[in-house]
Amino acid sequence: MLGGRLAEPLRSRDYRRLWLGQLVSVIGDKVDQIALGILVYEATGSGLQMGITLALSMLPSALFGMVAGAYVDRFDKRRTMIVADLLRALLVLSVPFVAEYSIVAVYAVALLVATVSLFFEPAKLSLIPKLVDEEQLMAANSLDNATVSAAELAGLAFAAGLVVSMGTRLAFFLDSATFLVSALFILGIGYRETRQTGEAAPTRGVWADVVEGTRYIWRHDVLRDLLLVYSAAMAAVAAAVLFFYVLALQKFDAGAPGLAIMDGAITVGLLLGSILIGRTRAAGAVRTLLGGLAVFAGLYWLLAVVPTVAWSIPLLLVMGVANMFFYVPMSTVLQTMTVPSMTGRAFAAKQTLSRTLSVGGYLAAGALTEKLGLQTSIILVSGFMVTVAAIGWLRPALRRAVPLSGALDLQ
Repeated sequence: MLGGRLAEPLRSRDYRRLWLGQLVSVIGDKVDQIALGILVYEATGSGLQMGITLALSMLPSALFGMVAGAYVDRFDKRRTMIVADLLRALLVLSVPFVAEYSIVAVYAVALLVATVSLFFEPAKLSLIPKLVDEEQLMAANSLDNATVSAAELAGLAFAAGLVVSMGTRLAFFLDSATFLVSALFILGIGYRETRQTGEAAPTRGVWADVVEGTRYIWRHDVLRDLLLVYSAAMAAVAAAVLFFYVLALQKFDAGAPGLAIMDGAITVGLLLGSILIGRTRAAGAVRTLLGGLAVFAGLYWLLAVVPTVAWSIPLLLVMGVANMFFYVPMSTVLQTMTVPSMTGRAFAAKQTLSRTLSVGGYLAAGALTEKLGLQTSIILVSGFMVTVAAIGWLRPALRRAVPLSGALDLQ
């Protein structure tokens, strides 16, 4: 399954260590996610409180994303990831203990974990181009996403039995241990960043770096246009997620089992899509991204008319595949078309803008559903996705973009 181009990045010993560490860590994260939801619900008996916990995971991106990206660009990526893993290990380990005193303390720990994670992800995505050849970047990003999907499936199955049989406390201990394993694998990475000859350590304030990064992205035609297109599309995807829950629980009246089946179909599609996109080349990444968005939108429109969960399963599976043809190329474009000194801020900008607009997508979806009904809302949102993809195609910079050796030094 991992043959051909998708397996090529694993020939790099450093990338292989990064990949193995993330494989273990993501399984632990899924166990932690389920355990945290159960812990909060058992403590409060409130679905709203569970929603607050999930919302907190997005808040740091909106508040501190670009600041975290600026720090990532200042410091060694490998060391940043190790420190982030160690801090997250300690924080997750503390959850069952602080939960005995206050649910507010649990919220505070969840917020801190999400904040520390802001440093890890941009550092990881900025480091990958240093560990593999440029021609292997699409495969490396695809393998990274395939690992996440496969590990989430494994973690989902593992978590159910673990939490039921041994309680939530052990789940948090396990997730803490996976962060330590990840840190050990990253510690073994041989690549070291070196400062250019004559390059001094940064002495200006971090906000100056944030402004510089924002200016760089805005002046870079491809990065600017693509970030705007991607973030607008992610707002629509957020709305689609909310509709997905309403479909399962209201229209299909399928309850938790039906929701789990539908979620499983999407996750399998994400895994297959990650494998398939890894066989494509980075040179066509922008066109692949826009095409993937258009296909996803067309398939999503069909969800408005499917009558049962069973009919939705093949559709959701193919949508999961299309989603990866939209999601994975974005990382490849940022890695290959951003100068190395700006990659942390570029990935932070993507995360900050897309997650901020996603919150708007959630709110708009709720309002649309109440005002216009589910079917009309799905059709409108899918039409919005197609419009966003069309705007992307109409942008000359995106049509002509070839993300290989395309970084423009516009600082």
